[in-house]
Amino acid sequence: MPLASFPRLVSQDIDQVHGHMSEMFCPHDLRLEGGRPPIAFRHHHASLRSVSFNATDYGNPYGRVIVDIPPMEQIYLVQFSLVGAVRITQTNRSFDLQPGQMCVLNPGERVQQTFGEGYKHFTVKLSKTGLEAALSQELGFKATDLRFCPTPVPLAGAAVSFAQLVRTICDDLDQGSSAFSHTRTVGSVEQALQRLLLAAVPHNHSELFDTPAAAPAPYYVRRVEDYIRHHAADPITLDEMIAVSGVSARSLHTGFRRFRGTTPMAYLKNCRLALARQQLQAGAELGLTVTEVALACGFSHLSKFARDYTERFGERPSATLKRTGDH
Repeated sequence: MPLASFPRLVSQDIDQVHGHMSEMFCPHDLRLEGGRPPIAFRHHHASLRSVSFNATDYGNPYGRVIVDIPPMEQIYLVQFSLVGAVRITQTNRSFDLQPGQMCVLNPGERVQQTFGEGYKHFTVKLSKTGLEAALSQELGFKATDLRFCPTPVPLAGAAVSFAQLVRTICDDLDQGSSAFSHTRTVGSVEQALQRLLLAAVPHNHSELFDTPAAAPAPYYVRRVEDYIRHHAADPITLDEMIAVSGVSARSLHTGFRRFRGTTPMAYLKNCRLALARQQLQAGAELGLTVTEVALACGFSHLSKFARDYTERFGERPSATLKRTGDH
């Protein structure tokens, strides 16, 4: 397995394994089905600053290992299958992750993994704060609630570059002479990993992220962005945006297209959707309904709101409200 010089735990005690992995990632349920105990568990671990690398073999060649993971609010897990396959269920979506593929487990979602016989895998743990900061820096505005595509991505294109950089870092660490963790370089290395992941796996900001980088947006675009963010729940019209910008409708539209890769009205809709998601995630405790949230965030057509919300976040508004209520 990768990171051979960094063994973190080798054990045949399933209770010790459970406690160790709960401490390394988050508390979770772990059980074995079939097989012939004892297991021969191995976990290799190394880290930079906020990014960690983990090679894991539960050592159960004759049965299945099932892991039920509650929502992890502050981390993204990038997973590769090294040997064998795993059945992964995120919320209501299930898929098999095979060698030659990668996937991202998003924060805030309950996950079940069923490891087949002899399964070995590798995960990269990245902080939510770090990834969203990198995305915000690239987009030029604060980007929150980053959600990656919940299905496997083949190792091709940018995904290969991400996987190769991970392997290079781990091999270098293994040799004991790595400069990747040097205090002067570690920040840049982590940023490279973050940006490669954002390029490799589709997410809800991909359309803007994949737009060629441009010069800083002009004052009138930033002025309208600020106005939208402070008044997203109000019934803003395009005429109001034009008045706030101080330029013509044509110039405003061209500015948003060139520097933000979208239109002023689409930018407003995205801000409202992000606001609605925040309110839905807190709505169960406050006793709110989907209709109340939609209207409070400036949406007057409820069916269109539900369609746009589902398209952006991969689940219906009611599912977000119910999931947070189940916590």
